[in-house]
Amino acid sequence: MLVYCAIAVMILLFNQSCLAGIHSLHAHGLASLGTSSPKSINMLILDDIVVYYYSPLKETPMPKWLKSSDGVLLWEEIQWDFQHNRLVLDKAVNLTSKHFSNTHAHFYQAYSQCEFNPEDEYMSAAVSHGYNGKDFVSFDVKSRTWVAAVPEAWFYKRKREEKSEDLLGMIHSYEYRCFRWLKKLLNFSHEERKEKVPNVELVEKSSPGTSNLKVTCHVTGFYPREVHVEWLDERGHKLVDGVISEEVLPNGDGTYQVRRTLKVPDEAPWSQIYRCQVVHSSVTGNITVVWDRKRSFTALIVGCSIGLIIVTVLILVIVRRRQCQQKPTKPNTPRSRDAYMRTTTDLNLPSEQSTEQERFSPQCIPDTQYTMHS
Repeated sequence: MLVYCAIAVMILLFNQSCLAGIHSLHAHGLASLGTSSPKSINMLILDDIVVYYYSPLKETPMPKWLKSSDGVLLWEEIQWDFQHNRLVLDKAVNLTSKHFSNTHAHFYQAYSQCEFNPEDEYMSAAVSHGYNGKDFVSFDVKSRTWVAAVPEAWFYKRKREEKSEDLLGMIHSYEYRCFRWLKKLLNFSHEERKEKVPNVELVEKSSPGTSNLKVTCHVTGFYPREVHVEWLDERGHKLVDGVISEEVLPNGDGTYQVRRTLKVPDEAPWSQIYRCQVVHSSVTGNITVVWDRKRSFTALIVGCSIGLIIVTVLILVIVRRRQCQQKPTKPNTPRSRDAYMRTTTDLNLPSEQSTEQERFSPQCIPDTQYTMHS
């Protein structure tokens, strides 16, 4: 459980740090020892798109938007790099577990990122490691050195600096390769990252036996994640009191959703109007949906009236049908064919089929007698 919590916290921190215009590539790694949880987990995230995920129980296939000759080569490079990283983290958790033998469960975490802004060519990279949920060491890309976050991490800093090949590999990764991956993945995922316009819907909910009324502004189906939602009064002033804000959540299809709920004050005038305003990069200006208490109540009354009429008509139809089914019909008395022919000839009656149909009451014809003619 601690393994998954650690990954969730890292993703949450990443989502909260997203800035408009800046693209980022994040790598997460975790190795554990002495636990029943998966011993190794790796993730690679482009902005907010999971590119690669690995655990002993699952490994994601190559994304569809990478299925080109250059994309396949990049995917193979990513897979090889994370296989190497798993070996590095396995060594790290074994080394630290021997150094800190006071616990049974050991978790070693690694986090790295590189950021790039196409507008001004801004670039930055960072690497940090943690042990059992606390800062342990980091790699300073500018000074090209390992930095111990706590005195207990000095042994690991010295261990990593012993091999010049390892140091050169870190420099190459975060001065060159991470940015190359980032730019290529941005190019390949262009269609995947297209902006999607949010859908805005107002949902009312009242508490039984009370006058409490809540109106939720549900905004969903938008991309990218950054969105600004607020409630305004009829003068356009932002409402703070009585507004419940929730976190932006993923829908599972690459889009996001968020809710803002307004507690309508009991003393609010009957004609009070509120507006839910949504600002998103996919829309020029904003999307505004108006909630009118008076119109909402009128719509409720009309809806109830229509529903009552429909129920009444259905009841009358059911009662009428049961009456028709219970009404007795005249028994069919057999007669000889000669007598029957004489009767129909003398009275100039229609054919036998028509005579048979007339034995039923015209007002209570069974359902099976209805036929369609063209």
